[in-house]
Amino acid sequence: MSPSRPPIRPAAERNIASYAVDLAAALGVRAAFTLTGGMAMYLNRAVSTHSGLTAIYNQHEQACAGAAEGYAKATDYRVAGLAVVTAGPGVTNTITSLCSAYGDSAPVIVLAGQVKTADIDSFGTRTHGAQEVRSRDLVSPCVKRFVRVTAEGFRDELVETFAEAFTGRPGPVFVELPLDVQNLVIDYVAEDVLAAAQAVRDRIAGDADPSDAASLAEALTWLLGGRRPLVYVGNGCRVAGVGQVVRAFLEAHGVPAVFSWLSADQLPTHHPLNFGAPGGLAPLSANQILYQADRVLFLGARLDLGTTAFQRHDFGAQAERLMVDVDAGELAKFAGLPDTRALKADLSTLPAAVQATSAAASAMAADWRAWCEARRAEYLADERQRLTVDSLNVFGVAQRLSAWSAGKVFVPTGSGSAIEAFIRFFAPGEDSRCFFGASLGAMGLGLPQAIGAAFATDRRVVCVEADGGLMLNIQELATLSHYAPKGFVLFVLNNDGYTSIHASQNRHFGAVGGAGRESGVFIPDYGQVAPAFGLRYARVDSLAALDALLPALDAEAAPIFVDLIIDRAESRGPTVKTVISPDGKLSSTPLSDIQW
Repeated sequence: MSPSRPPIRPAAERNIASYAVDLAAALGVRAAFTLTGGMAMYLNRAVSTHSGLTAIYNQHEQACAGAAEGYAKATDYRVAGLAVVTAGPGVTNTITSLCSAYGDSAPVIVLAGQVKTADIDSFGTRTHGAQEVRSRDLVSPCVKRFVRVTAEGFRDELVETFAEAFTGRPGPVFVELPLDVQNLVIDYVAEDVLAAAQAVRDRIAGDADPSDAASLAEALTWLLGGRRPLVYVGNGCRVAGVGQVVRAFLEAHGVPAVFSWLSADQLPTHHPLNFGAPGGLAPLSANQILYQADRVLFLGARLDLGTTAFQRHDFGAQAERLMVDVDAGELAKFAGLPDTRALKADLSTLPAAVQATSAAASAMAADWRAWCEARRAEYLADERQRLTVDSLNVFGVAQRLSAWSAGKVFVPTGSGSAIEAFIRFFAPGEDSRCFFGASLGAMGLGLPQAIGAAFATDRRVVCVEADGGLMLNIQELATLSHYAPKGFVLFVLNNDGYTSIHASQNRHFGAVGGAGRESGVFIPDYGQVAPAFGLRYARVDSLAALDALLPALDAEAAPIFVDLIIDRAESRGPTVKTVISPDGKLSSTPLSDIQW
């Protein structure tokens, strides 16, 4: 996105608040997600009067920060999402979304109000100013950088903080502006803001160490020396902007690749070199391939405990493993593991490394790819035979939405059995995107993130929420209805409640509590809820009805709420099993033995 020239503001409105907003816009931000509040009044004014920004008024600050995360992800992490919130509860309400953005490396800028500088507590009281909280203590663990802006040096502080959202491993930053600082009138012109924006870009561009390219070239050469090489493509490749470079390398050398759930759309699912996402809930073939490789190169992959079923040490451990990441903390997890090396490197230097190894010879066995292809074909045939049913289940929904996905942006939420099954079976096409809150897996962030994405792209945005998750941010149906992003579709996987909680409680305790209508936890009639917010509504309870609806959606511009009445229980495919020992200790069955 191109930078925006700051508007010509009245002299009385050229204050520190407007300067901060103008700088964000000059860096390419086109939408600000906000909820008005007294302690952010000058920030609110600066957003609403900027000619190059659209102010999106959410109904809750969690949704403001969540939408900012969705915005950043929809730009492929190239432009920051901007949230503007008030002090006190406005700040505390952002924390869940900030943790999500922090874990998923999403560049988000939060501009937050605060009480006047003189009112900020210096006595150690529980609360001092009106709506004052110890924001630094609360927020700092959830962001890359927290700064409380003062009148002295604010220009340098903003440049450094905005750049921090993108340098190294990207993530959210938090800028707190006390009310008296927001309104401090300063003298600046458009050229001052543009110069500051260029300073931010210069800091970002100068962050990567060019010598990393040589280390990455050695890593690629090492990989090509394997008889059964495998590349595990993590989302760090997209964050670094090298997804196409990775694809070119794979295609040039014919090396098989596997993915994490969050990175699975970096190569179309039906690409011959895409062999799925291995892990604790995964195709048998993906795990079989992982455990047959002799050299595995992990590029920008966290390998969190959920992915590895709490067996990080065993995740392809029969092979030599090389972990590449820009985050030293992520690499520290692998210290001391046998046949495992760590390389701290910025993947943005990967293009030079690929170029340096373009003529490298491969020692890959002639039958390696054919073996991988056979395992994939066998599994997919078995999967279709086991999971294809006449009723409306998530597998059938995922198949149909996969075929309909070309050119669209899909934003599922990150928690619940229904949504896990959808992400597990969804097969993104050549030109489709799919992202979600992977690290935190928070219920309720699907709709806010999708709304944010809709203001970052011209493509149709499709939100896939679970019925229980929607209840956590159901107020954002008002935001969706009012701004009506063109072509927006909200699919709700409705199995009448917390199915995954029901299953786990029954399995472990033989009883269910706090997860059903008898406990006050229930799903309302969305056929009444959606029209109450002014949204079109469609109820779908069969595959035939879904098949009939999808072509019609392509012709519609107004947002629509599609209520998918799915089976209450279905298989999510092969998975590890939780084992409880007589003394109550929990463990998982081995990943290499994953079964239906």
